[in-house]
Amino acid sequence: MHLLWDIRVSLDLFLGGLGVGAFLIGAVLYYVDAKVYDGFVKKSFVIAPLLVIAGLLLLLTELGRPLNVIKTIYAINPTSFMSIGIFLQSAFVAVALLIAFKVLTSGVESLCSKIVYAGAILAGLVGLYHGFLLSGIAKEPWNNAIPVIFFVSSILSGASLMVLLNLGSLESLVTRFKLPLIINMVLTLELAAVFAWVYNLALTTASSKHAYDVLISSFSMEFWVLSILIGLIAPLAIFTLVILNKLSLKAVAIPTFSIIVVGSFFLKNLVVYLGQAV
Repeated sequence: MHLLWDIRVSLDLFLGGLGVGAFLIGAVLYYVDAKVYDGFVKKSFVIAPLLVIAGLLLLLTELGRPLNVIKTIYAINPTSFMSIGIFLQSAFVAVALLIAFKVLTSGVESLCSKIVYAGAILAGLVGLYHGFLLSGIAKEPWNNAIPVIFFVSSILSGASLMVLLNLGSLESLVTRFKLPLIINMVLTLELAAVFAWVYNLALTTASSKHAYDVLISSFSMEFWVLSILIGLIAPLAIFTLVILNKLSLKAVAIPTFSIIVVGSFFLKNLVVYLGQAV
């Protein structure tokens, strides 16, 4: 099997998605109550650009000509997903670094709400771009469901990462936002999107059916076990037990949020490799 891209592209999509999700959850809590969630917001705004930068650096080493990114920033090709994506990610990193600098030097209270809003818009666009980067290429597995799958996965993984880094705020998040219920709703949405994607592959055209056959025969472990069972169904079941007061969220928080993060990587990595395998 000839691969155009290696794992560095998967890592860029994964780390970039973590950064996007982390920034968006930080922005939500900033607007809800910046004083109460000061520590959470600060960590989110500092970590987000670092994750996106790490992903971009991996992507540039994979592309082989990192200096071309400078030209891409000022000479945008509106027909090129790669050109648009590099511009969007660069713009988000610039705004996010400015916010991180302000947070570290002057505190969360010094932030301008309009700058945070601009950062959230750019984060959302970057999150959607990660999926459109693939769906813009004529590959059956990279269809129009991928932007939704990737964006929701980024929200889940980024939010989960930030909860893991702010376990002291867990009780407040549960009380104020009914956190397990919200996460289960998003997990259900992601499951629905993934199964709609698989259904579309299995029944649409001969070439899409071939992609489905490759998915089931060559990537069954990555798909069914790592991405679906561990990454989505297991946390959905655990949070359901928490909602029913059969489990304590505090007792299962670390492993449950961790497998959501890990599952996000395996799902994105699977999609990247499947598209190259057919």
